[in-house]
Amino acid sequence: MKGENMKILIAPDSFKGSLSSRELCRAIRHGIEKVAEAEVVEVPISDGGEGFLESICVSKPLQMESVNVKDPLGRIIRAEMAFDPTRQTAFIEMAKSTGLTLVSENERNPYQSFSYGVGDFVLHGLDKGLRTFIIGLGGSATNDAGIGMLLELGVVFLDADGNPVRIDSLADIRKIASLDISRMDSRLFDCKFILATDVNNPLCGRNGATYVFGPQKGIAKKDLQGIDNILSHYGAVLEKQFQKELKNRPGAGAAGGIPVSFLALFETEIRPGIEIILENAKLKELLPEMDFVITGEGRLDRQTFSGKVIKGICDLANSCSVPVIAICGSIDCSRQEIKKMGLLAAFSICKGPTSLEESMNHAGELAEELAENLGELMAGRK
Repeated sequence: MKGENMKILIAPDSFKGSLSSRELCRAIRHGIEKVAEAEVVEVPISDGGEGFLESICVSKPLQMESVNVKDPLGRIIRAEMAFDPTRQTAFIEMAKSTGLTLVSENERNPYQSFSYGVGDFVLHGLDKGLRTFIIGLGGSATNDAGIGMLLELGVVFLDADGNPVRIDSLADIRKIASLDISRMDSRLFDCKFILATDVNNPLCGRNGATYVFGPQKGIAKKDLQGIDNILSHYGAVLEKQFQKELKNRPGAGAAGGIPVSFLALFETEIRPGIEIILENAKLKELLPEMDFVITGEGRLDRQTFSGKVIKGICDLANSCSVPVIAICGSIDCSRQEIKKMGLLAAFSICKGPTSLEESMNHAGELAEELAENLGELMAGRK
């Protein structure tokens, strides 16, 4: 055996709307330590959305800075970014400036919400001497295909007559015929942008940004086709001007379509967020010493196979022959699918008939209790 006490790596995603990945780590740890002698290592994980910055900062020493940025409605807020000056690298979580959680339910208006804050973060990074920007996408309130970001970076949108287009709502995007990039900071074109996301959706169509993610941001069903057409128009403008295939690029529809603007103008790479987190957390070095890994996320289902946290953890741990157990809010997978994913087992925190609201309100207690049971089981197995 690998040591006198069990060595357990706790590496879950958040339970969105209920527990952050750090809070979930803490609950699982408390449960295990009630019943078992164990050396526990906590590594909060994110797939690129909410919690991305926290996951990055847990795994490596970075400088943090609070920056003035615009929220989705254009209001100035303070939001954190991280950077590594030795590598000239910035780490940005889009949700910190453009997240749905920044807008109260009665304020939500996806037709007039924009990605300004991402541009603000980038400009601040430029002035810090940073030239690589790793941006976690997800949890956004916007469906603007990066229009707001480009406005902050100095782009002027022009109509067919060469006149500037005032962008007050998504409907104004229809007027755009070209982009004037002459006023942009030239340093931007010496930068590399790495976009972290678990989403492979294209910009447009039934599998695109608007149809798949628009409803959760407040876009009415009757408006989906019209707004999808607006984004398709913008994508066509970018493709014509910059001579690149963009609308159908996998991942271009992530976070309201913001990748399409990055891909058009800058050196850009789209990568699974879980890959970036795992690389920075150096889990490859940690795993061979572990007896078990406990991971988790809010919902375990077939989408988990597509770049979600649990699948990424399983792939890495299985290569080291370390068993993986998942703690989830809910499970919608067959036993065969769970095994195919590489999990030893998966458990839901829900006990008996209960409402979603009740489970979310007590998620920490339920996760801790389940971890206590697992601690006893793992101690016996070891």
